[in-house]
Amino acid sequence: MTWSAPSASADVVDVTVVPGLSAGPTTPYGVGCTYLVVARTTNLTESGVSIGDFNRASTMFPQELIWHTVDPYYVTPVVLGHAFALWTPTAAGEHSLMAYQTSAGGPIETVTVNPGVPIGPACIVAP
Repeated sequence: MTWSAPSASADVVDVTVVPGLSAGPTTPYGVGCTYLVVARTTNLTESGVSIGDFNRASTMFPQELIWHTVDPYYVTPVVLGHAFALWTPTAAGEHSLMAYQTSAGGPIETVTVNPGVPIGPACIVAP
């Protein structure tokens, strides 16, 4: 019988904030509008990924809802090498979003957020 260490989790290799139908003269990201955040991992199946905004002036669904109501240790599940969250910035300025599996951190995407007006699935963003 051979004993071996458990396999380590794969790394998160990319995080992307998808602007969707949003538009603005300087940035497609607006306050109060919701965007899809996609984290990509090296393996198709993982135990989970956390996605966070360093600015903290935002909401992250469903992570925050589940943290506050069901499970304070919840991490977003990985499906076919991707984890997803809905991000809604609540303040203008620079926002840096990180996707990670361990305390070592992970990739960061920084976007600029301006005042915005959500119109259904779209967002009109001010200069």
